[in-house]
Amino acid sequence: MDENRSRTQYIGTFIFVCAVLLFSAWIEQSFLFAFVWGGILSITTYPLHRRLTGRGMGTRMAAGLIASGIFALLAVPMIAMAVRAGMEVPSLMAWGRDALHEGIPVSPQVEEIPRFGSRLSALWQRYLSDPDELRHWTGVASRMFATSDGRALPHRVMEMTETFVIATLSVYFFLAASQALASDIRAVGRRFLGDRAGDVIYNTVGAVRGTVAGLVLVGLGQGVLVGAGYFIAGTPHPALLTLLTAVVSVIPFCGPVLLCATVLMTFATNGMMQAIIVGVIGTIAYGVGDHFVRPKLISGSTSIPFLAVLTAILGGLHVFGLLGLFIGPAVIAVALSLWRTAAEEERATR
Repeated sequence: MDENRSRTQYIGTFIFVCAVLLFSAWIEQSFLFAFVWGGILSITTYPLHRRLTGRGMGTRMAAGLIASGIFALLAVPMIAMAVRAGMEVPSLMAWGRDALHEGIPVSPQVEEIPRFGSRLSALWQRYLSDPDELRHWTGVASRMFATSDGRALPHRVMEMTETFVIATLSVYFFLAASQALASDIRAVGRRFLGDRAGDVIYNTVGAVRGTVAGLVLVGLGQGVLVGAGYFIAGTPHPALLTLLTAVVSVIPFCGPVLLCATVLMTFATNGMMQAIIVGVIGTIAYGVGDHFVRPKLISGSTSIPFLAVLTAILGGLHVFGLLGLFIGPAVIAVALSLWRTAAEEERATR
């Protein structure tokens, strides 16, 4: 009788806890992504927080300093680049209006390409120099944009701003209570996973830190280097392209695609030598970053193979969007940690 009552209480407690957690998630659903971003940033900056508190700084002061630094590091450059890019928008719009009315003249550099120049010039003349044809394709693109997320762009910008502010505040509160949170996480982990909790937590934290360093920091660094090439070569609208390149470079394989487009743009406007400058700087930035620095940072933080991390990044991107870049590797880290721990326990029993 007591055993049946204990089992019933256990099941009832489990259902009640699940219901409370689901209801809490439903209430906070508008800010879940912001809290997850705050957790990711907190995990990344926690070693810095420990170093500051170890040198005598108060916990809350260290948390506030780090949160303010994150806000300044991310917001100030992005705002400055956005303002600079916004100054270039009028000239870009004027160029677009002229192109729609008069077409885009064939670039002299295209005609000078050996063997393929005449063919490329003919295609350019047909699809870009003809105003009617250009307006047709522009209309198709604008309709696709209008039927997707284009109409919700101001709302999206407000959501992103709100998420960024809440995430920054979350960093402060997470780091200020980091000792209690770390203790609770370890205790809850041991409650449900036993001795495996330590390895799971270690690999999850390592995956998050490695992914942030390998994707965000490397991507932003690549964007800055390639953007310097835009300014050196005189690529049209360099500030706007630098901002776009820095954002796109965070996602694997997307930066080189944009680089090819900007090399062609530079070639069509400024000539071969300037296009070579952009291409060489971009090739060095993406070659070194994608093949040496990024794999070392991502897979070096844990014992997870880089291929598994890469597929987790891309899979998470498909499922969760930008946040999946960090959720994917963390989930795979947990899965591989549980697998290896179970395998070691099984070998130990033989």
